[in-house]
Amino acid sequence: MDDKLLRKSITGISHSGFYVEDLDRTTDFYVRVLGARVAWRNDKSKNPLMKVYIGDFGLSIIKRPPELPKMEIPHAIHWAYRVDPAKAEETVDYIKSLGIKVEGPVGHKREEGIVNWFFLDPDDYRVEVEARYPTGEEAAEVLERGKANRGSEMGLYGGDPVLKTSK
Repeated sequence: MDDKLLRKSITGISHSGFYVEDLDRTTDFYVRVLGARVAWRNDKSKNPLMKVYIGDFGLSIIKRPPELPKMEIPHAIHWAYRVDPAKAEETVDYIKSLGIKVEGPVGHKREEGIVNWFFLDPDDYRVEVEARYPTGEEAAEVLERGKANRGSEMGLYGGDPVLKTSK
Protein backbone atom coordinates (compact mmCIF):
# COMPACT_ATOMS: atom_id res chain seq x y z
CA MET A 1 0.00 0.00 0.00
CA ASP A 2 1.49 3.37 -0.88
CA ASP A 3 1.55 6.23 1.63
CA LYS A 4 -1.04 8.32 -0.27
CA LEU A 5 -3.56 5.48 -0.15
CA LEU A 6 -2.75 4.84 3.51
CA ARG A 7 -3.40 8.48 4.42
CA LYS A 8 -6.82 8.23 2.77
CA SER A 9 -7.69 4.96 4.53
CA ILE A 10 -6.96 6.21 8.07
CA THR A 11 -9.98 8.36 8.94
CA GLY A 12 -9.41 9.43 12.53
CA ILE A 13 -8.77 8.35 16.07
CA SER A 14 -10.90 5.62 17.64
CA HIS A 15 -9.93 5.26 21.30
CA SER A 16 -7.17 5.28 23.87
CA GLY A 17 -6.68 3.04 26.88
CA PHE A 18 -5.34 3.44 30.39
CA TYR A 19 -5.30 1.94 33.88
CA VAL A 20 -7.28 3.30 36.82
CA GLU A 21 -7.54 2.38 40.49
CA ASP A 22 -11.35 2.27 40.74
CA LEU A 23 -13.74 1.70 37.81
CA ASP A 24 -16.79 3.02 39.68
CA ARG A 25 -15.04 6.27 40.60
CA THR A 26 -13.76 6.69 37.05
CA THR A 27 -17.17 5.96 35.53
CA ASP A 28 -18.78 8.53 37.80
CA PHE A 29 -16.18 11.17 36.90
CA TYR A 30 -16.32 10.79 33.13
CA VAL A 31 -20.13 10.48 32.99
CA ARG A 32 -20.80 13.37 35.40
CA VAL A 33 -18.04 15.76 34.31
CA LEU A 34 -17.76 15.13 30.57
CA GLY A 35 -21.08 13.47 29.71
CA ALA A 36 -19.48 10.15 28.75
CA ARG A 37 -21.64 7.26 27.61
CA VAL A 38 -20.76 3.79 28.92
CA ALA A 39 -20.76 1.43 25.93
CA TRP A 40 -19.97 -1.70 27.95
CA ARG A 41 -18.37 -2.92 31.14
CA ASN A 42 -16.93 -6.30 32.13
CA ASP A 43 -16.37 -6.80 35.85
CA LYS A 44 -15.91 -10.58 35.50
CA SER A 45 -12.63 -10.35 33.61
CA LYS A 46 -9.31 -11.00 35.38
CA ASN A 47 -8.72 -7.28 34.87
CA PRO A 48 -12.13 -5.58 34.95
CA LEU A 49 -12.52 -3.07 32.16
CA MET A 50 -14.99 -0.86 30.36
CA LYS A 51 -15.31 1.36 27.33
CA VAL A 52 -16.85 4.81 27.45
CA TYR A 53 -17.35 7.35 24.71
CA ILE A 54 -17.09 11.10 24.88
CA GLY A 55 -18.45 12.23 21.55
CA ASP A 56 -16.92 9.79 19.03
CA PHE A 57 -13.76 9.20 21.07
CA GLY A 58 -13.58 6.02 23.11
CA LEU A 59 -11.74 5.40 26.35
CA SER A 60 -10.81 1.80 27.08
CA ILE A 61 -10.45 1.88 30.85
CA ILE A 62 -8.88 -1.04 32.71
CA LYS A 63 -8.59 -1.57 36.46
CA ARG A 64 -4.88 -1.53 37.24
CA PRO A 65 -3.73 -5.06 38.08
CA PRO A 66 -2.59 -5.13 41.73
CA GLU A 67 0.80 -6.63 40.79
CA LEU A 68 1.66 -3.60 38.62
CA PRO A 69 3.08 -0.60 40.47
CA LYS A 70 1.26 2.68 40.00
CA MET A 71 3.23 4.77 37.55
CA GLU A 72 3.80 8.52 37.67
CA ILE A 73 1.87 10.01 34.78
CA PRO A 74 3.98 12.29 32.59
CA HIS A 75 2.63 15.67 31.54
CA ALA A 76 2.48 14.61 27.89
CA ILE A 77 -0.19 11.98 28.55
CA HIS A 78 -3.57 13.68 28.47
CA TRP A 79 -6.95 13.74 26.77
CA ALA A 80 -8.19 16.90 25.08
CA TYR A 81 -11.86 17.31 24.24
CA ARG A 82 -13.24 19.85 21.83
CA VAL A 83 -16.07 22.03 23.10
CA ASP A 84 -18.33 24.41 21.18
CA PRO A 85 -16.86 27.89 21.73
CA ALA A 86 -20.36 29.26 22.41
CA LYS A 87 -20.65 26.80 25.34
CA ALA A 88 -17.00 26.67 26.49
CA GLU A 89 -17.14 29.05 29.45
CA GLU A 90 -20.48 27.60 30.59
CA THR A 91 -19.00 24.08 30.35
CA VAL A 92 -15.97 25.08 32.42
CA ASP A 93 -18.22 26.78 34.99
CA TYR A 94 -20.17 23.51 35.27
CA ILE A 95 -16.96 21.52 35.79
CA LYS A 96 -15.88 23.96 38.51
CA SER A 97 -19.33 23.70 40.14
CA LEU A 98 -18.59 20.00 40.71
CA GLY A 99 -15.67 20.99 42.94
CA ILE A 100 -13.01 20.33 40.31
CA LYS A 101 -10.07 22.74 40.23
CA VAL A 102 -9.46 24.06 36.71
CA GLU A 103 -6.45 25.81 35.23
CA GLY A 104 -7.29 28.20 32.41
CA PRO A 105 -8.25 29.76 30.20
CA VAL A 106 -4.91 29.47 28.43
CA GLY A 107 -4.29 30.56 24.86
CA HIS A 108 -2.54 28.25 22.42
CA LYS A 109 0.88 29.61 21.51
CA ARG A 110 0.95 28.23 17.98
CA GLU A 111 -2.67 28.19 16.83
CA GLU A 112 -4.64 31.42 16.89
CA GLY A 113 -8.16 31.23 18.27
CA ILE A 114 -7.66 28.19 20.49
CA VAL A 115 -8.36 28.44 24.22
CA ASN A 116 -7.78 25.56 26.64
CA TRP A 117 -8.73 24.66 30.23
CA PHE A 118 -7.04 21.84 32.18
CA PHE A 119 -8.00 19.66 35.15
CA LEU A 120 -7.24 16.22 36.60
CA ASP A 121 -9.34 13.08 36.67
CA PRO A 122 -9.46 10.92 39.85
CA ASP A 123 -6.28 9.06 38.82
CA ASP A 124 -4.35 12.27 38.06
CA TYR A 125 -4.59 12.01 34.28
CA ARG A 126 -4.60 15.47 32.74
CA VAL A 127 -7.84 16.37 30.96
CA GLU A 128 -8.18 19.34 28.64
CA VAL A 129 -11.19 21.15 27.22
CA GLU A 130 -10.39 23.03 24.01
CA ALA A 131 -12.44 25.66 22.23
CA ARG A 132 -11.59 26.86 18.73
CA TYR A 133 -12.87 30.40 18.36
CA PRO A 134 -13.49 31.80 14.86
CA THR A 135 -11.12 34.73 15.47
CA GLY A 136 -8.13 35.56 17.63
CA GLU A 137 -10.05 38.54 18.97
CA GLU A 138 -12.84 36.33 20.35
CA ALA A 139 -10.27 34.05 21.99
CA ALA A 140 -8.50 37.09 23.48
CA GLU A 141 -11.79 38.25 25.05
CA VAL A 142 -12.24 34.85 26.73
CA LEU A 143 -8.64 34.95 27.98
CA GLU A 144 -9.15 38.45 29.39
CA ARG A 145 -12.42 37.45 31.16
CA GLY A 146 -10.73 34.45 32.76
CA LYS A 147 -7.47 36.15 33.66
CA ALA A 148 -8.26 36.72 37.36
CA ASN A 149 -9.10 33.05 38.08
CA ARG A 150 -6.64 31.31 35.74
CA GLY A 151 -5.28 28.91 38.40
CA SER A 152 -1.80 28.73 36.89
CA GLU A 153 -0.41 27.51 40.24
CA MET A 154 -1.83 24.08 39.33
CA GLY A 155 0.96 23.67 36.76
CA LEU A 156 -1.12 21.60 34.35
CA TYR A 157 -0.33 23.80 31.36
CA GLY A 158 3.35 24.38 32.06
CA GLY A 159 4.63 20.84 31.71
CA ASP A 160 6.48 18.39 33.92
CA PRO A 161 8.93 20.88 35.53
CA VAL A 162 6.09 23.20 36.60
CA LEU A 163 3.88 20.30 37.68
CA LYS A 164 6.60 18.86 39.96
CA THR A 165 7.10 22.19 41.75
CA SER A 166 3.36 22.74 42.22
CA LYS A 167 2.78 19.41 44.03
